[in-house]
Amino acid sequence: MRLAAAVAFALACAPAVLAAQEEEVLHCRDGRDAPPRLLLVQNLWGLQAYPSAAEEWPLEKKLAEIRAAGFDAFDVWGGDAKEEDVARWEAAAKQSGLAVGVEFSPAKPEDADAAIALAKRLGSVYLDAHPASYFTPEAEAEALLRGLVERCRAARMPLVVQTHRGRVTQDLLRTVGYAQRIPDLRFDLDFSHYIVAGELGGEFSKEAAAALFVVADRAIMLDGRVSNGEQVQVDAANPAYARHLERTATMWKHVMVRWLKYAGRGDVFPFRVELGPPDYAILGPDGREIADRWARQKEMKALVERLWNEAVAETGRGETHGGK
Repeated sequence: MRLAAAVAFALACAPAVLAAQEEEVLHCRDGRDAPPRLLLVQNLWGLQAYPSAAEEWPLEKKLAEIRAAGFDAFDVWGGDAKEEDVARWEAAAKQSGLAVGVEFSPAKPEDADAAIALAKRLGSVYLDAHPASYFTPEAEAEALLRGLVERCRAARMPLVVQTHRGRVTQDLLRTVGYAQRIPDLRFDLDFSHYIVAGELGGEFSKEAAAALFVVADRAIMLDGRVSNGEQVQVDAANPAYARHLERTATMWKHVMVRWLKYAGRGDVFPFRVELGPPDYAILGPDGREIADRWARQKEMKALVERLWNEAVAETGRGETHGGK
């Protein structure tokens, strides 16, 4: 990663540092008396329709592959989960030795109650909310976010709000406003959605970088995907997208370094790898994906591990992840 790219991003972001940095830090925790650690998560959605829709791996095969690749956890969509699904996830987690993460899509604050119960049952260190539709009026959206924060805080369940197209967090400037008005709001930050929504394919303007930094300042989890400003998910191994991968990796490391500076013992930093199936993944004329999605997700996992270990070395804080 070129030093110039990292410096340019940091300088562009500098004017937007929040005054609230010294407030109470709200991180994901697993209860262990250990230095801050990375939790590498593979979203099961990222293995949907893999290797093809007709030949999709069964859950047991997916988890065996996830475990063998060195991930720590798998992530499930719990919003409409049936009891048989939950029981299967519990059994699979126990058998595989993997932890579980939980996502859901609340339309009202009360929707958090069942999701909190599910996350606690599965032992998730986070509850990832995809809140409502983007077309929710801003005042209603803010009330929803406040309600979710309050409910999760009362239940001692770390809430991360997903930055995602189609959700109340679709618009970057609107999301900056939420962050500035709700002190305890924390994000699962997926840069790709803002990059494609804002058509930010070139160098960030200072205005764009400053807005991104406000959200990055509140990120306690990251989602892994690379956008070129025109497609939300490109093949990161394609040399044509090397500069986009480099820029995204620079931003990921920036968030990791900042998080480590405020992290304490028992804190964990989830990074969820989730390259989506079609239509996120692009199909060729033969109807098959143009890239091997699972191979790319394993490559991303290795990159994230390297970035994390570099951040640990640079800050002198935290625990490295993986082997050499």
